[in-house]
Amino acid sequence: MKAGEKTINLLACIALVLSTGFGVKALELWNERQLAVEQTQKLQGQLTQQIRFADEHSDYKTYKIKLLDKQKKLEQQVEHNLSLNNRLQRLQKQARAQSIHLNSMQMEGKPVALQNGLQMQKLQTSAVGDFYSLLRWLRQAERDGCKVKELRLQSVMQEKEVLKMELSLEFYIAN
Repeated sequence: MKAGEKTINLLACIALVLSTGFGVKALELWNERQLAVEQTQKLQGQLTQQIRFADEHSDYKTYKIKLLDKQKKLEQQVEHNLSLNNRLQRLQKQARAQSIHLNSMQMEGKPVALQNGLQMQKLQTSAVGDFYSLLRWLRQAERDGCKVKELRLQSVMQEKEVLKMELSLEFYIAN
């Protein structure tokens, strides 16, 4: 091999080693840049949240009013849920008093606000009992503000006087 070829090969190896080193360094710098970008985005998100919080709470009186409004809405929701729960318990007690077995009681969706300050809540239920007991129970439910929307009766084959009833009720509750 000639001295010129050796020099060229040596220079090519040196160039290869240098380019590999530069490639590794470039990759390290790229990773550092990506990390810096992620940290910057995270800090910008935190800053945005802090600015939004500061804007919402810059005026203590306004903040206090908003907080009281939220508290009032939550209290109304609790009262509504208690009222609805009391109605359901009353229906269950009345059913037990009439010797009716309630198989299921399931709410359908959320309460719907009506024009006259009332809310309507739908209830699907299944009950088993004799005809006259079921009839008395339905009359009591209607007196308590339930409206029977749909009613299906089925005769239970084992016993002649026992009926199975599937019904859809609507409760009307004051806001």
